[in-house]
Amino acid sequence: MAAAYARQAVTAENATSLPAKVRQDAAWVMGQAEFISIDMPRIAEYTAGLLEKYPLITTLEQDHHFHAHNAPEKTAAYIFALDSVNFGSGYFKVAEVCGIEMEYNQIAGALKNAFAANRLSLPVQWASATPQECHEVFGVPQGRHEKIDTLMALFAAHLQETGRRIIADHGGSVMKLLAAAENSATALVNIIGAWPTFRDVTDYKGREVAVYKRAQILAADIFLALQGQAPAAFADMADLTIFADNMVPHVLRHDGILKYAPALAEKIDNGVMIESGSAEETEIRMAGIHAVECMKNAAAGEGSRVTSVNLDHILWNRGYEAGIYALPTHRTWSVWY
Repeated sequence: MAAAYARQAVTAENATSLPAKVRQDAAWVMGQAEFISIDMPRIAEYTAGLLEKYPLITTLEQDHHFHAHNAPEKTAAYIFALDSVNFGSGYFKVAEVCGIEMEYNQIAGALKNAFAANRLSLPVQWASATPQECHEVFGVPQGRHEKIDTLMALFAAHLQETGRRIIADHGGSVMKLLAAAENSATALVNIIGAWPTFRDVTDYKGREVAVYKRAQILAADIFLALQGQAPAAFADMADLTIFADNMVPHVLRHDGILKYAPALAEKIDNGVMIESGSAEETEIRMAGIHAVECMKNAAAGEGSRVTSVNLDHILWNRGYEAGIYALPTHRTWSVWY
């Protein structure tokens, strides 16, 4: 279905999916979190207010995203390329200081232009992508800052891995990869989540916990880009969690749903980098996931069929409203968001 995400209960069949593990791990982390708490009494009212104010996102906007009419394979390929490089938020402030405009929309739009010119538009091209090519495609001058050069090298490496995996395992065809998922979002997440460049896990208090931001957003983006049609006729979209990044917890913090320890709040507000994989960063991401799961459940109690993906879209877009966007998010050198 293209119009909305249907809710589906977690069954024995999908209980071992990576998104199910993300949901379980987020609840476990928040059960013993030291830096962040959730204002549970406010969840239901807050969720109802958001759903009353903001519409659900049911299409992938095309101002910044590539869409090839009557060419689903190229459209799907764009999503695979985009979500292979859908990270670097911790670097964006460095880019801004260097006079480089770099946000998600700039990255998506630059890749859209590349696809229109048949550049970096095929897995075989991704497999041989170079940092120099990424500098050119994404409009980032080389040598402006070491960190930005590092980010372009990471973009190239992640594109290479995606291209090589699709060539080796699926004959170079993204549609064959999608067919292997058999119209299941969670199956698609399980497939690409096994790739090292999408295996978003970390250690928290001696236990490996799963996050899988980019693997899950790829499945959601494919669903929107192909309008819920096969091979992306995903009936299990409601099994996905939010895409844990720096924006959703940022919005939840400033809307008063997440409560940060004073020392953590001070670090973020002063632009201090939060170490990737640290307990603080893990709690930030897991708090966002678990809070939204609680929001989804609260909405379900009122008869709503809203999903975590729907709520992610609402919160992410809210994060770009002037009053919230002007406030500092947490920053991390990360390849996961």
